[in-house]
Amino acid sequence: MRKRILTVFCLVLLVLSSSGCNFSLQKLFHSTSQDDVEKLIKVEIVFTDGEKLTGYVKDLGIEQNGKVYVGGSSLNYIYDAEGNVVGSYNYQRVVYMKIIPEKAGER
Repeated sequence: MRKRILTVFCLVLLVLSSSGCNFSLQKLFHSTSQDDVEKLIKVEIVFTDGEKLTGYVKDLGIEQNGKVYVGGSSLNYIYDAEGNVVGSYNYQRVVYMKIIPEKAGER
């Protein structure tokens, strides 16, 4: 029984790796380290209306996965310390971003 399950599992991996999908056997057996996780920058964002927002961003400008719409408005994401999206903001309304240094043991 175990031999049959192992054979089916290997066959499924072989089909996935040889098909046209973006399947990688290396990613299956490679553990994710802290260095592999994208670096987030803790910032305080100050908007044109004086509102302030503290969170994490990937870039200090418009992100690669952000969107710029006709007319200049944009959509960027703000993250928590673990990299989960917790909100979005319009970069056109940003006056400046102040980088907040991480304290030892934070995150």
